[in-house]
This record gives sequence, structure tokens and C-alpha cells, in this order.
Amino acid sequence: MKALLEDENGASLLFEYILITLICIGFFMTVSLNSNEIFIKTPNEAVMQDEMSDVGNMMSTMITDMYLILPPNGYIDTGYRIPEKVGKETYTINADIAYSNQIIEVISSSSGKKVRVTIGGIARTMPINGTASSSSTNHMINYDSRI
Repeated sequence: MKALLEDENGASLLFEYILITLICIGFFMTVSLNSNEIFIKTPNEAVMQDEMSDVGNMMSTMITDMYLILPPNGYIDTGYRIPEKVGKETYTINADIAYSNQIIEVISSSSGKKVRVTIGGIARTMPINGTASSSSTNHMINYDSRI
């Protein structure tokens, strides 16, 4: 019996097996608990940021193009389409602050994320204001220089 208690040949292999198993279980538990954050949430936020910037730049380009072809005494009516959702969220395009700050904001309705895009000094000569929501389908920009 004394020889059995003093023999440690099998103890190190068993201890190594248990230790490696616990480390692997801990690693896989950490990855599985954070997988939503790592694989879904972070890439979705990056894509949303890029798509919101794209929508803001599209609006800025459209306003700039409209400014370049404005008649000195006339009326322009332009329809446009924007994506229904950015990532998985609806959004609002706010140009009400464009007159003073030269900025268009694209704001997510649910998460409140905000992207600001400049419009290049056009608002000083042509007043720009209005709001568009991605949930509506028909959008119009109009300008009347006769007023």
C-alpha cells in the first residue's frame, strides 16, 4: 500500500489532462459568450457607419449637382430614392442645420448613431432645410428661385 501512495507516475498525466481540458473549456466558453459581440455586432456597426456615410455623401452630391444647374429665375423639382435600411435600422436625413453649419446629418432611428457630412459651402448662397425618413418611399428636393 505504501508503494501505491508514493508512486506518482500516473498523477502528472492525469493532472495534465485535467488542466488542458479546463483551459480549453474556459477558452471556448469565453469565445461562445462573446461571439455575438465579435462576429455580429462589431461588423454590423462598421457596415452601418459606412452605409450612413454613403447616404450622406449621396445627398450632398445631389444637392451640389442641383446647385450647379439652378436657373437664375426658375424652378427645379428632383425625386430621389434612398435605401430603406442601413444595417438593420431605419434612419432620418436631417438638413435643418445645413444653413448655419454646412452639415447634413444621417441619424439612426433606433440606436441613435449619427454621421455628419459637409455640403461644401452651398448653404450660404442657397438655403437648405428639410428632413427625410427612410421609411417613406417618395422623396423630393425642390428649389424655386422665383420666390
